[in-house]
Amino acid sequence: MSLVAKKYAKALMELEGINLEDTLSAIKALAEVINSNSEVESFLNSPLIRNDKKYEALITPLEEKLDEKVVNLFKLMAQKGRLALIPDLSALLSKEIMLKNNKFTGTVESKDELDVSLIEKLEKKLQSYSGSEIKLESKKSDLDGIKVEVSDLGLELNFSKESVKNALIEHIQKAL
Repeated sequence: MSLVAKKYAKALMELEGINLEDTLSAIKALAEVINSNSEVESFLNSPLIRNDKKYEALITPLEEKLDEKVVNLFKLMAQKGRLALIPDLSALLSKEIMLKNNKFTGTVESKDELDVSLIEKLEKKLQSYSGSEIKLESKKSDLDGIKVEVSDLGLELNFSKESVKNALIEHIQKAL
């Protein structure tokens, strides 16, 4: 992540009187447009296109839906030629809001589809361990076991058949 994007995220977090959740959803939508379309990304990074034209194309249609303070931030970003940092700003702002609200998201990966009740139990255990509200999303992978990760908290748990087998062999060897 860019140091400049961190400064913009910090500035947004310090603004008073704005709804951070609404602001984040607007920024996420912009980030998704930029990330999903290479032409938009090229347009924002092009030195041949004036910064005010970039602003007009990307932000002007949304001005009515955004808080005036957020619009001013985008105007500043456009003047400095930094509208291409919106995806970084989105990720950083999302992380900052999670930290502020003590709510985090994570993933549970496994080969098979996991039962909703198992995911809820994992969430409750992690919440009691971390003191934070945690919401887990299930992902299918080719992992022969279960991997739980909440990267923003630095939590990673991995239960695989191979690791259990190795631990059992190690325990038996120590006993002998």
